Parts: sequence; C-alpha cells; structure tokens
Amino acid sequence: MTTWQYRVRRIFFLQLALLIAVAAGGLAALAWYGSALRSWLPPLVFFVAALMMLAVIWIGDRAARRAIAPVCWILREVGAWDPRRPNPDALAPERLPKGIRDDVRTLADALHGFGLRLREHAAREREFTRAASHELRTPLTVIRVAGDLIGHDETLSEASRRSLERIQSSAVGMEAIIDALLLLARSEEVEPEAEDFAVAELLERELDRVRPVAEGKGLALRMERSHDLELHAPPRVLQIVLGRLLDNAIRYTREGEVQVRLLADRLQVCDSGIGMDAATLEHAVEPFYCGSGPCDASGPGLGLTIAHRLAERCGWSLALESTPGRGTCASVVFQPDREAVVSARPTAE
Repeated sequence: MTTWQYRVRRIFFLQLALLIAVAAGGLAALAWYGSALRSWLPPLVFFVAALMMLAVIWIGDRAARRAIAPVCWILREVGAWDPRRPNPDALAPERLPKGIRDDVRTLADALHGFGLRLREHAAREREFTRAASHELRTPLTVIRVAGDLIGHDETLSEASRRSLERIQSSAVGMEAIIDALLLLARSEEVEPEAEDFAVAELLERELDRVRPVAEGKGLALRMERSHDLELHAPPRVLQIVLGRLLDNAIRYTREGEVQVRLLADRLQVCDSGIGMDAATLEHAVEPFYCGSGPCDASGPGLGLTIAHRLAERCGWSLALESTPGRGTCASVVFQPDREAVVSARPTAE
C-alpha cells in the first residue's frame, strides 16, 4: 500500500469511528436516562456530530495539503524546465526536501532520470548539428572553387556552361542551408547580429541568384514594391528565409511566374505552381514533409521548416495560403509594432 492510499484510508476510518462514537454515545445516554432526554437529545447529538464532522474535514484538508505539497513542488520544478535546456538537478535524490518520501520520491526519481536523458539528447543534437554543418563546408568550398576555375574555361560548350551554373547554384543553396542550421543550433547561445538594412536591396540580390534557375524553367520572375522597408534585424537570416521561399516556389512551379511583393509590414513570395490542399498545408512546416502532387523536382522537405523556425527566431511569423492547382503565397510578417521595423515608406510613383 502506497503512502497516499494509507493516508486516504486512515482519514476514512477516522471519520467512520467518529460517527460510530457519536451514535453510540447518543444511544447510551438515551438508554441510561430514559425519557428525560428524549426532548433535547436529538438536537444535542446533531450538534455534536456536526462539530465532529467539521473537525474531521479540517483534519482531512490539512492531511491532503501535506500529501499534495511534495507533488506540487515537483510540478513547479518540472514546469520551470526549458525544453531546449532542461535542468533536472533540483530533482536529484540528494537535493529532494525531507518531506518527499515513498511513492512521491519514486515519481521524482523517474522525472529526474527523464530530465537527464532529455538534456543529454538536446546537447547531442546541438553538437551533431554543429559538427555536420562544419564538416559539410569543406566539400562545398572545394565544389565552389572548382566551379569558379572551370567557369574561366572559354572552350566550354553552352550545354556544359548551363550544367556548371546549375552546380554552382546548388552549391550556393546548400551553403545557405548549412548557414541556417548553424544559426538554429547557435540560437540559444549566440544572438544573430542585427543591423539596419534596406529589404529591397536584399531582395534584388536573392532574385539575381535564382533568376538563372527560373529562366531555365521558363518562369517569369517579378518583383512588386509598394513600400521602401527598412529593418533592424539580422540580414543573413532574412536572406536565408527569402532564399528558402524562392527555391520552394521555383521548385514546385512548372509554368507561369514567381512574384515577390514588398509591402508595409510583410514580404510575400507567390507562385503559380501546384499548390497545396488543406491537409498538406497543415503539415507544410514540418521537417521532411513534402506532401504529394505532380512535382517535377522533390526537395529534402526542409525549406519551409527552416524558413518557419528562423522567422520565429527573429520574432516574425510565416503565413501560408495555397490553392491546389493555382499556387501558393508565403508571407513573412514583420509586425510593424515591433522596434525591429525601422521605417516603411510608400515608394515614389
């Protein structure tokens, strides 16, 4: 029998014993004094029984509070854990308060062990992300340098030059993914460096990067700007977010156009691609989720995941709207009420 069960049973038997004592005392008094007590004995018995019941309730409440207090303390400690960096040390056996015993101590030991495994898993994940990202940089550097050297060869055929451009573009895209993984892995320890920058200039650079790929598929790449938006934020983060959205839009669009809009409080990337139904849209930002559809090129399923997590890291939000067969519109909302938005002026006509 556990401590809790023992205490509940003890309170129950105490209440039962008091009720029996009151009833027995009343019957004994009635038998002893006879008819002389019949007029005022029932009210007296009722009054005594009520007082004793109140006393039992008070005792039970005190006992219940003492029984629940250790559990409440454990819940407060677990509730204060940061999921990315849990700190279960307060639940170590040698640091538990003296009032925690038996089954409650077993619960604390189980949660302490779980917290240690969770902390170890989080640390291992961070270390793996850092190591993998750094190790991948070396072959990418070799590919980029070799591509640049080959590009200076004037004897390359047009077909070979197009293939080289695809290799270089893919290397740049992979390097952006690695940078994003490093930012996410370091997000708990190192704040990305923020600065004032014009969003339009960053947009133009990213559009120049993806334009050869879009034109290679016969897609029109357009930009609309209703405001000159200036942010105080990490420009590299916005560059990666925009790059992931543009790459996704081009990958899942067979014909038509990809349009980028810069508004007063958001940046939109809209395409005329295959679109997503409601079920796919619900899971679109989950890692490695590519959905289904007649897509001519499948990616790793990390584009929207990276964009979503990096946007959250900077206090932005990623909103998705999509219609099957008509395309998708992804919006990075900067929330102009935040200090990160330095200015948003309408463009000159």
